[in-house]
Amino acid sequence: MQNTIFYVAANETLGVVRDYANAKSAEAPTLVRGVEACLKIRLFANSDTWDAYPISSFSNIVAWSWAMDNDFNEATSYKIVGDNSNIKVTEVNETIDEENITYTEVSIPIPNMNTEELANWLGTEKSKNGLHGELVGFDGDGKEVFIVQIENFTIRNRISSLGIPTEINPDYLTSNQVRALIASGMECEFSKDGVEWHSSQKVTDKLMHLRLRGSESGAWSDSIGLINGPKGDNGKSTYCYVAYATDANGSNFSVTPSSSLKFRAEIHVDHEIINLTLADFSNSKWVKYIGEDGDGIGDMQKIVYDPNNEGKVLAAKTADRAIQTDSVPWSGISDKPEKFIPIKHEHNVNEITNNASVPIFNGNDPNELFLNYPIIRNNRMNNTDTLDITFTAIKDKPNGENYIPSSSEILVWEYHVLCGSTINNIVLGLENILLLGMNLPEKLDLISEVETYHVFRIRAINQGNDGNGLCCYVDYSYSYIAIL
Repeated sequence: MQNTIFYVAANETLGVVRDYANAKSAEAPTLVRGVEACLKIRLFANSDTWDAYPISSFSNIVAWSWAMDNDFNEATSYKIVGDNSNIKVTEVNETIDEENITYTEVSIPIPNMNTEELANWLGTEKSKNGLHGELVGFDGDGKEVFIVQIENFTIRNRISSLGIPTEINPDYLTSNQVRALIASGMECEFSKDGVEWHSSQKVTDKLMHLRLRGSESGAWSDSIGLINGPKGDNGKSTYCYVAYATDANGSNFSVTPSSSLKFRAEIHVDHEIINLTLADFSNSKWVKYIGEDGDGIGDMQKIVYDPNNEGKVLAAKTADRAIQTDSVPWSGISDKPEKFIPIKHEHNVNEITNNASVPIFNGNDPNELFLNYPIIRNNRMNNTDTLDITFTAIKDKPNGENYIPSSSEILVWEYHVLCGSTINNIVLGLENILLLGMNLPEKLDLISEVETYHVFRIRAINQGNDGNGLCCYVDYSYSYIAIL
């Protein structure tokens, strides 16, 4: 990579190329197509003193952009762009004519100097000027907070040809010449940064290059990385073993964790142990890592919500009993008469009509329950693995009045839903009416891999006196093939 140092007064947007002492104007440098370059632009704060552009002005800049073009047309592509992620700003000190000068230097690598756009612009001309450069700095919000433009770079073209030169067979070295080359040996130089090289190796050096000794004009080899620092110690193996017990003495020792083994210990050793025993943990400490079951505090004390220690909240037991018996607890019925006196009466058989027929309400995604239709059938095909069961109201009939059952009655429906795929998830709605699941399966398969109706039983129970205690309990009943 060819390093090109030049100086620019950057006090205005259009930077002026100056000499090293900022005493007079100079020409922008010349670059060669196809040769990697690194522009090292040393910025002055103004156009008449040696004052370096303050590097503190760049403290808020987190990213840079360098581009070169011969026009100011956004519709055309750049001719050259820099390696923007590796643009760096540093302070450099240099002694010129016994004067120590500090510069603010922007280093811009340009690894690709042979673009199609640049070649087309140059054509067959040996060189061409009028290529302009623009350096932009961005802050953390992506705002452009610094810019300087530098005009009239010159680009030299490459010597090109379609012909391949005719090779001349090389002369072979004699044996004496080979021995002389081997006898001369190699010479080495060392560097910590690849810029400054010296013949004596230092502790801080990270790179080395070499060439034949005695050839001052000979080319150096590519840089070779050096292993830095002294050799470290060999690593050591270590093994960690864990065991479990019922108390701090290691009782019921086991290497398998269990909820009944509430104490844990571990050891770290430098050798492998095939069969662990309690003796292996003699120098370790057993620590309790599983706590005991609590009795609760505040309003959730166990003595209040589970006084008989059955592991079930009293309210949940009451709800279970109501669901299982299709009734409310006798103790939950208020204003009961002391005696129930039957009244004798009779009905003729001919007074009972359609006693084997059950009315069915058919619809697509029905969301209301009707007193005069004990069977609700959803005829819209459910083709997903999730089944949504949602009912928002109970009515005396379709398009009728809302109905809330009393605390002394239970309403029961069958809900038939058509499915075209396996059900892996059942979701119960919460809109207006609370639906609670009872004995719902985790999965419902199709029967014989064909469209299937799945049937659920819905019980509506009012557990309050003002209608706010209305709940619908949903449980799965059976399934049948949809041949209708």
